Amino acid sequence: MRGDQAVAVLNTDKIQGEVLVKNCKNGTGVDVIAIFTKLPKGKHGFHIHKGGDLRGEGCQGLCEHYDKGNNSHGDGPHSKKERHTGDLGNIELKRNKKTLRRKYCLRDTSVKELWGRSIIVHQDEDDLGKGHFADSKITGHSGSRIGCAIFGRTFCKPTYTKKKNKK
Repeated sequence: MRGDQAVAVLNTDKIQGEVLVKNCKNGTGVDVIAIFTKLPKGKHGFHIHKGGDLRGEGCQGLCEHYDKGNNSHGDGPHSKKERHTGDLGNIELKRNKKTLRRKYCLRDTSVKELWGRSIIVHQDEDDLGKGHFADSKITGHSGSRIGCAIFGRTFCKPTYTKKKNKK
């Protein structure tokens, strides 16, 4: 059912991509599928944030990382170690690639819990909570917020207008 999905679209001069969230087939959480066709050079922290308020500069109204517990910042979702629910590690579009595709499984999370929350691409690499900076266990010392979008609810199959060939 399309109503049980969420999508966030990032479309700026430096970042282009979308993040789709849908229920896992086994019913234990959600799959987060991120596809990027444009990112600044290098690794970038990538997180789901708690808020969904785009007012203000630099995506500051999106609050802290989404977390269903009282965890410290840590590795991405494939790790067994402590981490925020929304810690997705780093993303990087390699020089010779045209598309970056990542799939994450977030256990014990539903699509409905993510509606209205946000996804953020950070300026710098996430240190995965292993750094010696004051904010390593909070944000992964991943720097400023350079791209953000809100997860919206999908209701229908998208329809796209086809461009007519000019003769």
